[in-house]
Amino acid sequence: MSSKPLLTLQELAAQNLLRNEALAIRALQYLPKLFLPQLLKQAYDGNHLQVLRAIVSSWPFPRLPLGALKKRTPYLETQLHVVLEEVDKLLIQEVHPREYKLEVLDLRSVGQNYLNVWPGTMDDWLPKTTQTDPCCSKTVMTHPLKVVVDLRLNNRGQSRLFSYLLQWSDRRKGLLQLYCNELQIWSPSQQNYRKLSQKVNLDYVETLGLHSSCSPSFLLNVAPYLRQMRKLRELALSSIREEHFISIEKRRRIITRFSLQLLKLQSLQKLHLDAVCFFEGHLDQLLGSVKTSLDELAVTNCNLSVSEWSHLSEFPCVSQLQQLNLENVRLTGLSPEPLQVLLVKAGPTLVAVDLEDCHLEDGQLYAILPALSKCSKLTKFSFYGNQISMPAMKDLLHHTASLIHLRLELYPVPQDSYDYHGTPLMQRMQRHCDELMNLLKTIRNPGRVFFGTDRCDQCCNRYIYNKTIMCNCWISY
Repeated sequence: MSSKPLLTLQELAAQNLLRNEALAIRALQYLPKLFLPQLLKQAYDGNHLQVLRAIVSSWPFPRLPLGALKKRTPYLETQLHVVLEEVDKLLIQEVHPREYKLEVLDLRSVGQNYLNVWPGTMDDWLPKTTQTDPCCSKTVMTHPLKVVVDLRLNNRGQSRLFSYLLQWSDRRKGLLQLYCNELQIWSPSQQNYRKLSQKVNLDYVETLGLHSSCSPSFLLNVAPYLRQMRKLRELALSSIREEHFISIEKRRRIITRFSLQLLKLQSLQKLHLDAVCFFEGHLDQLLGSVKTSLDELAVTNCNLSVSEWSHLSEFPCVSQLQQLNLENVRLTGLSPEPLQVLLVKAGPTLVAVDLEDCHLEDGQLYAILPALSKCSKLTKFSFYGNQISMPAMKDLLHHTASLIHLRLELYPVPQDSYDYHGTPLMQRMQRHCDELMNLLKTIRNPGRVFFGTDRCDQCCNRYIYNKTIMCNCWISY
């Protein structure tokens, strides 16, 4: 029996109509508006170029989510060319049919479901672009067409999409305006920054990622553009390191100048710092420059000094966190008090806590348990990779008894389940995990609960009890 899903009635109707392109084009003016997105999708997938042109020329919705279509095929395929050519023709027309409503050409492909976004109005952060004269059966273009795109810039040059859009913008000056919603940067040249700021409206960037730079001085180049990103909601820094020696003075100057720009970000809600060894010793300066209350804070794969760790809970930005992620921040030897204070401060709002691979020990766990048990809204708790004994694990489960909203729980296999080499003993692990699971079921109705071993020193894989296969490294040991 075939597992291929059955076509919906709309899909079947569009399929039948597209068998005769001339008939499909003539029928467009009689079809319900709500049928056109499905017809456009199937015309695009089936390479029905003339139907594509006809639909685009009279598109009756404010937004055309082209990116949600093109994600299934490489950029600059024939279908995409046809759509962009038709939009380009419309740009140079002074008036359009009344049914033409296109205000935003949306080229974003991530996180969109085509049939969910096509009928909607524009994003709130984009101004209205058309005005209809009630005494005329035509639509007059009073503002440029908004072209929304997610951009990824690196030191290998511009993407084909970015190059195409720059040329298009130059060719139709005043008729279209480029807007970037998400910008990801891998150390591009200064020339890329200039083109970006000249051609793309950066006022509406909501997500910015700065990644994988062996020359952190590029942060000086991007800093001036941060002040334009007044709507920035999410900032991610990852793999920022120095390949060559940088003097203490230069390091301090780069970090200070970059941090000063964070002071101006009035809409920032999410801050992700991953493997940012260049900032180590200065993370408190970075966090102290954030003046908004963050919803999400992720500090992962970093080494925190005693000073940085001690100040973590003191910053105003962490008082209303919904998600806290400290994955692979080694906390062995550090006082548990800052984490305890942070859990108390953000406890009323926290819904997710990730302490995976923090190498916490029993004493540190006992110190934070009272605060953890008061995080009443918690839905996810990740605690893999911590050195916790069987008695401490039992206490942890008892303290989570009141957390009735927990839906995902990731616990470490008790240290009592390993031999003196650190290799998990299967029978002992099975006995301990089954006992813990039975205990949890007597306390409350658990959601999804998993027990995982420490990561293997050789392959870095983690065995999840009753879910995955033990790696060959431990099997052959």
